[in-house]
Amino acid sequence: MQNYLKAKNNYIMTEQEKTILTIDWLNSKFNLSIKKTTGKFDLWDAQDNKRIIEFKFRNKYYKEKYIQVDKFYALLMASEYHNKDSYYIVVDNEVRIFNLTQIKNKLINSKIIIKQAPYQTEFKNNQKINKYFYILNQSNQTNQL
Repeated sequence: MQNYLKAKNNYIMTEQEKTILTIDWLNSKFNLSIKKTTGKFDLWDAQDNKRIIEFKFRNKYYKEKYIQVDKFYALLMASEYHNKDSYYIVVDNEVRIFNLTQIKNKLINSKIIIKQAPYQTEFKNNQKINKYFYILNQSNQTNQL
């Protein structure tokens, strides 16, 4: 997977390009028919008839993976409304897949971590605020979709 996302000739891929390549990789690896969402303000990045998927692309590797508490609950509510499973996939120098529907009780009952982080990550020199996260442990990941 990482070979797909490596920058060539110092070209930095857009989030949309990373999303499309990751969807293609997942469809090939797991024999699925995931499609990219098309709405401008969709809460998640991809879906099929059984799942909604949110991607988190990281330029730097972090051993611990996190999901923002508000994102977690928004994805859970959407998946329950649409009667689908909710997945959060973190891509840095590896691919970690988390079935949020399966691990929701573990996360809800776990400690919330407060970290100073930029208000919006797309912009440089952004003011930092307190953000609230759940830790996604390696033991919580799944190997399939």
